[in-house]
Amino acid sequence: MPNIIEVKNLTYAYPRTDKPALKDISFQVPEGQFLAVIGPTGAGKSTLCYCFNGAVPRLFGGEMSGSVVVAGLDTYENEIPVMAQHVGLVVQNARNQLFNVNVQGEIAFGCENLGMPRQKILQNLHETLTFVGLQGYETRQPSALSGGQQQRVAIACVLAMEPDVLVLDEPTSELDPMGSEQVMDVINRLNRGLGKTVILVSHDTEFIAQYADRILVINDGMLILDGTPREVFSQAGLLASNRIRPPQVSQLSFELRQRGSPISDIPISIDEAVLLYKGLHHG
Repeated sequence: MPNIIEVKNLTYAYPRTDKPALKDISFQVPEGQFLAVIGPTGAGKSTLCYCFNGAVPRLFGGEMSGSVVVAGLDTYENEIPVMAQHVGLVVQNARNQLFNVNVQGEIAFGCENLGMPRQKILQNLHETLTFVGLQGYETRQPSALSGGQQQRVAIACVLAMEPDVLVLDEPTSELDPMGSEQVMDVINRLNRGLGKTVILVSHDTEFIAQYADRILVINDGMLILDGTPREVFSQAGLLASNRIRPPQVSQLSFELRQRGSPISDIPISIDEAVLLYKGLHHG
């Protein structure tokens, strides 16, 4: 698979700050990959998200070096409206992105700004609302929807613009378990069903372990580790030193191992844990 994103020696500092928010980060993302980004609060994860659509440094100012290339376009050399055709960003609080009087207005807004024909907008409106499970909500006021529904509307808004990459910054952090599950289901189907490249910042390590192809661990603005969920979540010491909570089944296995249990492999899912513990019992 060709790379849809190439980040090389990226360093960025916000205005009037001495300490860079990102420090010499390099990585590539192949088309269709589900990439998760994890790290403690203040690690630089959200700043990295804003680099993909050019908001850093165009909107935020500051000093940037290195390069971020998405779909062959250097984000430093191309305006945000140009990058919006390739990168869809969903922020932590969907209410901050929703401002129209109804759902169909929200979804049509971005498409209209891209100059899509009316018939194409109507088609994308119907298809994206159906995809996120909100068909029939066209005339609803976004402010009257639940948090999970608002987040799914925000996803529909960027999906209707047909971007190559979807970047989601903590999309479930303010949702209840049901809302989180619904949003995560949409994200998984975007990747597995539609083949969209997904970059997800999240503290939900259970979901990440189940669906992500790859994980970047970021702390203090630096890329600490780049690996598969199994490679990342098997490193108890690294996770603890970077204040990252592993999946609960992994944490349990870490603790059992510390207490002398002969656990050779660290499970990252409940199914794996069941098989592992059954094997220990019968052994």
